[in-house]
Amino acid sequence: MANEASVNAETETGSSTGKAIGRSLAGWFVGYLISAVSSILFFVLGHIPPEKPASTSLIWITAVYGIVFAVIGSAVGASFYRRFALGIGAAIACTIGVVAMWSWYETPNLSHWSQLIAILLMAPAAQFGAFFRRSDD
Repeated sequence: MANEASVNAETETGSSTGKAIGRSLAGWFVGYLISAVSSILFFVLGHIPPEKPASTSLIWITAVYGIVFAVIGSAVGASFYRRFALGIGAAIACTIGVVAMWSWYETPNLSHWSQLIAILLMAPAAQFGAFFRRSDD
């Protein structure tokens, strides 16, 4: 028969694991949402068609904007559970990359400069942003 201390330890471990998973998922969701919504607003409010060729200056502005919000999104997301900050940053980076590759696949005949920015610049920036929130313990 299990003693009371072992039952409480199992309950606390299970509960803390559930909290860690929940906080990590919430961090991933909020972090990606910050990056995605800011990108959508950038294109919609700026009347920028991402499927058409763009000037070099517009590509640079888009890249800087996307990098900044990827870093902000991942830093905010990683704040939800600092012990797993790098994992949350990796999940956000992976989501940015996968969504960009899916978008590229779905639009094979259109311009893909915005997807390239997301894959090559925004995804690594999202991983980098998590470094600001990681815990050393």
